[in-house]
Amino acid sequence: MKLKNITLFAVFLFSMGTLASAQNGPSANDYLKAADDLYKKAKQDDAIANYEKAAQGFENSGNIERFVYSYNQIGVILTRQDKYEKARTYLDKALKAGLDSLGPNDLTVASTFLALGVVYSAEGEYERSLASHKKALEIRLAKLGKFDSNVATSYGNIGNVHLRNKDYDTAIEAHKLAMEIRAKVFGEKGPEIVESYRGLGNAYRDKKEYKLSLEYFEKALVNKVAQLGPGHKDLARFYRYISEVHSLAGNRSKADEYRLKAEQVEK
Repeated sequence: MKLKNITLFAVFLFSMGTLASAQNGPSANDYLKAADDLYKKAKQDDAIANYEKAAQGFENSGNIERFVYSYNQIGVILTRQDKYEKARTYLDKALKAGLDSLGPNDLTVASTFLALGVVYSAEGEYERSLASHKKALEIRLAKLGKFDSNVATSYGNIGNVHLRNKDYDTAIEAHKLAMEIRAKVFGEKGPEIVESYRGLGNAYRDKKEYKLSLEYFEKALVNKVAQLGPGHKDLARFYRYISEVHSLAGNRSKADEYRLKAEQVEK
């Protein structure tokens, strides 16, 4: 074989080996699975790095739904780290890609709207937050029907924004809708309904209707005790909710009783 042909053949083998190596490396789906696992383990920065690699792979392959999902997850993590501006950068890109490729009625796009709603609420932009949450809700109602857990989540988020904006009656209305759905989907003893009880407890507390606030916080506590057992440390926050409401209502002895219960389970 002539030297020129040998050289060309060697280059060809090298190229094929490089291609095979690339094909045998982690795929976008591999990075996504790793990111989801790291997120569950609260390794947020490592999760973000893997979501970034997954998103790049999905964008290159034209899998826009998973690209949007990956950027949504990065936005959610950054929001939990109080990095709101950075979170919006990812979520805005996810929203544009989703609307352009998946359309305005896609459930993944609904998740982007919801994530943006959470960011806007945290930044005190309540009108923008409600607009985003209502878009998410509209899509979910159309695609999933009323009695779906994702619809309940949207109502709960809307309730939380109204509560932050001190619109207590509208907050209560939204949390009751979420509670109704969760009771039907999961049952009144399901763990998911606790979020509705807590939202209603907060709304009635801030509205200074302490009896109703205690009613819902106590329902939440009963539910959590049934889930976790009477001595679990996660019960402490529910004891503290009840203690705070008793204190606001001027019932010092009851406030102290529940405060001590919180301290006992935290030991």
